[in-house]
This record gives sequence, structure tokens and C-alpha cells, in this order.
Amino acid sequence: MKRSRLIVAIAVLLALTGLLYYFYAGSTAPAGQRPLVALNAGNFAQLRDDFNGSHGVVRVFALLSPT
Repeated sequence: MKRSRLIVAIAVLLALTGLLYYFYAGSTAPAGQRPLVALNAGNFAQLRDDFNGSHGVVRVFALLSPT
């Protein structure tokens, strides 16, 4: 019984540590790549202009949702 509780406690601790890292650790882009930005209503026009201005090259636009 003690061993299973220990395993559950370690699993919960690892899950909490992973969540803290995911939400609070800084995210950076690799060297040579533009910095990451969060898309919102204030910067949508800039995104559209950048996307449309890079015609002639491969462009990828991905929208990811946590649900």
C-alpha cells in the first residue's frame, strides 16, 4: 500500500512540475528565427501584412487550440 501511494505522489509531483514548466518557463525561438508572438486583435494586421508580403516563398500558417 505504501509503495502505490509513493508512486501516485511522484506522478502527481511530476505532472505539477510539467504544468509549471509549460506555463511559466520562457519560450524562445531558435537562433536566426524571428521571436515568437501571441496572436491577438492588436497585431493581426501585422501578421496579415507579413504573410502577404512574403509571396514567392513557402509559407505555413498553423492555428493550434488546446481543446
